[in-house]
Amino acid sequence: MASRQHDQLVEERKRLGAKGNAMLLSQGFGSWSNWWRRKAWTQLSSLVPQWLLERLKIWVDVLKLLDEKISQAKAALARACTGPRPKGVGGLSQMQLQSEVLDWSLYTNRRKIACLAGMVPSEWSTGDKERRGSITKVGVPALRRIIVEMVWRMVLFQPQYKAVQKWQEVLRGTNPALKKKAVVAIGRQLMVDLWRLQTGRVTAQELNLVMIGA
Repeated sequence: MASRQHDQLVEERKRLGAKGNAMLLSQGFGSWSNWWRRKAWTQLSSLVPQWLLERLKIWVDVLKLLDEKISQAKAALARACTGPRPKGVGGLSQMQLQSEVLDWSLYTNRRKIACLAGMVPSEWSTGDKERRGSITKVGVPALRRIIVEMVWRMVLFQPQYKAVQKWQEVLRGTNPALKKKAVVAIGRQLMVDLWRLQTGRVTAQELNLVMIGA
């Protein structure tokens, strides 16, 4: 499917980009983000020895082609997105989410849809005591990544969304561990709320969500 192909292209770019970056690090030139792109490559050309440039050039053309293919795939997915979606959720993200879920109506309760993304807390019991731990991460990793990316855009574009409101104080704080917990909690609720929206169990107004593309 188109979404998976896009993700595979991105992963291949990461893999090759990391190889070149590791080579630069091993030779004492530090870490270079997107080292194959024009600006970074021009800088590197005046810094690193010729033999190292020749080694890096092996991957440059491939990485540039991957950049081009990824841009084309993103544009195609965004164009294919139809219907309403929450403000801040791009067409690409919406299509990627839909391609992973496939059919929202297959999930009959909130825990099942949250489990799909592996965003439910682990549980264990001893006697009459029940404890909850970190999220299980048993689910679709790509879906979890999409939802986490959506959360940060929801924080920016939908500050009145109920789940964001609930964790607003933590998000404004400086504790990274608590912020991570907040993002996971919002992500879990967002997954559930999107399911509720898609299956007609709730309206966007009830969730304080602004919708676009309606």
